[in-house]
Amino acid sequence: MKVIVNNNLYDVEIVGDENIKVNGEEIIVKSHDDYITLEGTDFYLDFEEEGEDPSLMILNGMAYLVSRGSLTENVPDDIRAPISGKVIEIPARKGHKVERGQVMIVLEAMKMENEIKSPATGWIKDVIVSKGQSVKTGDILVTFDTVNY
Repeated sequence: MKVIVNNNLYDVEIVGDENIKVNGEEIIVKSHDDYITLEGTDFYLDFEEEGEDPSLMILNGMAYLVSRGSLTENVPDDIRAPISGKVIEIPARKGHKVERGQVMIVLEAMKMENEIKSPATGWIKDVIVSKGQSVKTGDILVTFDTVNY
């Protein structure tokens, strides 16, 4: 199955009860009630699925957008907060070009810094939030344009 995590595509295959392959590399996974163990390291999970893809997964306090599909899907016109928090840094600037994976906004949530990265190479149309502003899950942070790239 193809899985997208923060706009990175992974090929995931379940090999056995405690084994999976991620992009061809076999990993030992043990599932528990509220955490998983990957190669001997524990990762605590919270998962929120509201309707269609993507879903929000919080892994050891870091927020990740997870969905099934392929990278050929349309890139959103706006970048939304995957988790409620406070804007602590805004590297993105209106009119500037950003590369796929480049940090656009940093949110503080649950005493952790969460980097919101660009889903594709493109241009920042507008930065909607300001430093120190509190945002809720789903609030628009940045408007984005890949069409004119």
